[in-house]
Amino acid sequence: MLTGLADFAAYGTALAGFIETHADWAEIIIFLMAFAEGLTLVGLLIPGVVMLTASGALVAAGVLDFWSVYLAIAGGAILGDATSYWLGRRYGERMFRLWPLSRHPELRGRGEAFFLRHGSKSVFLARFIGPLRAVVPTTAGMMAMPHRKFQAFNVLSAVIWAPLLMSPGHLAWTGYDRSGVGDRPVPAAEGGMGQGAAKSCVPAPPVEGAPERTGC
Repeated sequence: MLTGLADFAAYGTALAGFIETHADWAEIIIFLMAFAEGLTLVGLLIPGVVMLTASGALVAAGVLDFWSVYLAIAGGAILGDATSYWLGRRYGERMFRLWPLSRHPELRGRGEAFFLRHGSKSVFLARFIGPLRAVVPTTAGMMAMPHRKFQAFNVLSAVIWAPLLMSPGHLAWTGYDRSGVGDRPVPAAEGGMGQGAAKSCVPAPPVEGAPERTGC
């Protein structure tokens, strides 16, 4: 368990470094990853969530602008699910015969059961449930869900999902940044050792008629 968390953190750190290195293209990269995350077939192969979460850390670090990243994630997610919907509507069951969906037949059953149970709301709910995110939009198209209703739930879920996805990376960065405060050495006061405060100690000027003060 701990090893898995460590690997996840290391992977996220590497992806954050990649985005930072290509900061000029960051919004485009993030948009494409969000698009791929919601796209049937591709979303099952690309761990886009990790990179999108890592972008939250870069926002917290001041490397990227919040609204640029937010709009890139939300826009990519909306377009990805919309494309999956139209693929399902256009090709129907043939979509589930293609790789890699053909290797995961259980996903089709789960997607259909989820859609039949929750109806139109399944498009909104599936956004927050792992593999179903890349299956339910296609299922909705295959079952001829009205386009306007689909897009309403698609857009609503994306604008909520985007900041939630960024928040773990943002909190991880701010937590890391603050965790080192207690370990940083405090500058010693000039003229004194180990006073623990950064203020310098300057003796008060002598006052006529009062005994001379040697300390602060």
